[in-house]
Amino acid sequence: MKHIFPDYIRELDYCLGSLSDDDLADFYINDSDCCARLFDAMKLDFDRFGPLSKERVLEAIEFILASGQIDKLWGYVVPHAVPLDEVEDKSGYLRKLYEKLAGREPQPRNFGSDVELVDAIGPHGIDVRQ
Repeated sequence: MKHIFPDYIRELDYCLGSLSDDDLADFYINDSDCCARLFDAMKLDFDRFGPLSKERVLEAIEFILASGQIDKLWGYVVPHAVPLDEVEDKSGYLRKLYEKLAGREPQPRNFGSDVELVDAIGPHGIDVRQ
């Protein structure tokens, strides 16, 4: 069985959660400049992750892209707790995020049917140092 850890994507959300109300009011997730700033901040966080955590983030993005269930799994990508506009092109957003983090385009993958989404958040959160 293949284990996918989509909660690791949420560990890149710190920059969104730290925006002031005024900054959030001026942030448009579908605007290319706003999105580029967001991805830059997410990349800085990603670069601090350990190799296993990086792998889990990228694999989770690949799985969401390949699943055909982007809308169902979208809550792992953009936090519901932050009041943002709906992302107009979710697949494009994920591809651009992957490219920013990995430095390359995601390749189509077939994960098969034997996949388990793992809720990896324990009592002390996710340890992204590993």
